[in-house]
Amino acid sequence: MALIISSSSYAKSTDILLSKDSIESKLSNSSLFSKDYGIHKSSLENVSSLYHQTKKDTSWLKIGGALRLNTIYAIYEGQTFPLGTDSRNEWTWDTWRINVDSYANGLRFAFEYRFYPTFNTHFIKYGWIGYRFSDQYNLQFGITQVPFGLLTYASHSWWFQAPYYLGLEDDHQIGFNLTKKFDKWTFNLAYFPLSEPRGTNDPKFGAYSSARYSYDVVPIEGNNNIERNQINLRTTYQLHGTELGISVQQMEIYNQSSKNKGHQWATALHAEWAKSKWNLKSEIIYYHYTNVENDAGADLSSVQMGAYGFGTYDVASEALLYVIGIAYDIPVKWGPISNIQVYNDYSYVQKAGKTLINGMQQQFQDTQQNVLGALISAGKIYTYFDFASGYNHPWISDSFGGNALGAGRGVSYQEPISDNNPIDRSPYWNTRININLGYYF
Repeated sequence: MALIISSSSYAKSTDILLSKDSIESKLSNSSLFSKDYGIHKSSLENVSSLYHQTKKDTSWLKIGGALRLNTIYAIYEGQTFPLGTDSRNEWTWDTWRINVDSYANGLRFAFEYRFYPTFNTHFIKYGWIGYRFSDQYNLQFGITQVPFGLLTYASHSWWFQAPYYLGLEDDHQIGFNLTKKFDKWTFNLAYFPLSEPRGTNDPKFGAYSSARYSYDVVPIEGNNNIERNQINLRTTYQLHGTELGISVQQMEIYNQSSKNKGHQWATALHAEWAKSKWNLKSEIIYYHYTNVENDAGADLSSVQMGAYGFGTYDVASEALLYVIGIAYDIPVKWGPISNIQVYNDYSYVQKAGKTLINGMQQQFQDTQQNVLGALISAGKIYTYFDFASGYNHPWISDSFGGNALGAGRGVSYQEPISDNNPIDRSPYWNTRININLGYYF
């Protein structure tokens, strides 16, 4: 249930003339306390997209949120792990969040704050003010989503596609995003002086700098780099039910200790096709970090990225990503169950880096991820059933993070890459069966 308060200039002048019975009837008929989250990830996890500005003489306030539980069964590196926490064999309280959305005097406000009790961390996802200059121009200022690649998500599942874990899907930063719509075209110009502010976490899980929703280059001891001065350009074109697009991103990677200025640039070709009950998402992304150094001035073949207060891990400085996902909706009438969306999301990360092992340059090992699953909608309860598999993936492993998205895991997967622990050229395909049950109100 969402609390919705609405008013208009007309209502302000007439509501005082209504009787108690007519007011109660009006509230009931207008469904002020209802919220339709739709049946897809894009509407469940990006609440602000549900609301559209109406006339400038209309004001409203909507408050909602979600409570989510999670359980897993995993087969990692040939071992079975019923649950990836200290309290195994039970459900964990995955997330709870609060959403506030409002509109008044031509200004939109959208805010979401998230809590992850399992990791003892909490942080803001987004918080922005928006203004629509006309039907063609709209500006968002604050902590807002970066206009890059497929929006809102490149994924259908509870998991994201691989770009998310590289900071290239559903990324949020501090700055502004200007949108222009013209006929079948949409253009975005955005500038972000800094990444989003960190939240709070338990240091036993990871560095304080990793307490954030989006994966960013974050400072750690000996590697004090941050993201800043990011520029994004994105354009899309609607063609017979297909959205075709191209995105470009450039940012500065600044070392706060040495004052060195490195850079990252990325580009993406993306397409999304939707027809009837089908949805197909695809994109190709190339990114490259250049002149990025640690505090001692040494060039880095991998950068350190982190989120969720769960520590940091290596990310290869250069890679090509291939992403594709397909979904199909099955409307049903099984008691409270109204829809089942089945999907398969696949990502491949082809890395360009090399590292010196036993006096020889060895090529980084690639990363793969596949998620086969279903999203079941039943009233305000939404349940993801995901069968996730992959190798050299930071989360699909008994050993979080590490070299997975950098050089690739070593033969001894829990240890860093070294002369005594070379890159594993035949990595084990790990599997995680994940069930995430959420109540959205």
